[in-house]
Amino acid sequence: MESPSSAASRVDFYGFLDRMRRPAAAGLFRSIKSFLASLSLDAEEDGARVQAFYSTMEAAFREHPLWANATHQEIDHALEGLEKYVMTKLFDRTFAASAEDAAADAEVSERIGLLQLFVRPQHLDIPRVLHNEASWLLAVKELQKINSFKSPRDKLLCVMSCCQVINNLLLNVSMSNDRTPSGADEFLPILIYITIKFPV
Repeated sequence: MESPSSAASRVDFYGFLDRMRRPAAAGLFRSIKSFLASLSLDAEEDGARVQAFYSTMEAAFREHPLWANATHQEIDHALEGLEKYVMTKLFDRTFAASAEDAAADAEVSERIGLLQLFVRPQHLDIPRVLHNEASWLLAVKELQKINSFKSPRDKLLCVMSCCQVINNLLLNVSMSNDRTPSGADEFLPILIYITIKFPV
């Protein structure tokens, strides 16, 4: 099931693309394409350049006739659309692009695999009353959606949806058992456990 915020994000992105296809946006589109072509493969340098580009484009959007009477929220949506467009184009060059990144990812995966062999909820002091496989699997499904997206915002929405499922579990258990509402001391171990047991 898609979260409402994810659906809204998709609508905002398509609205951004629609505006960028208009003839009046040709100059902005050329600027974006030129910027993408100018990037090197140096993650540190390119990261700073991307952030500077976003700031430059924010000013360009505010001054552009297509956004002449735009609200602050509409400018934010345009910037989110720009970020999604840029990160979609740069995805293969950004995530695990270098041999070092791939090796580090493989090492982390191997270590998580070793932890999966023995970690149980009691190792993380998760109270028995919070052992709820159905809720944990739902949280995992939300987290596993992360690989379907390329933009940082969409990936973050997957993490937030996973956290919402865990939070709902904690709230339901506290209400049904007359417990004090749970906090980070019970939330974080569950998040760690499902991340270890069901990696994305």
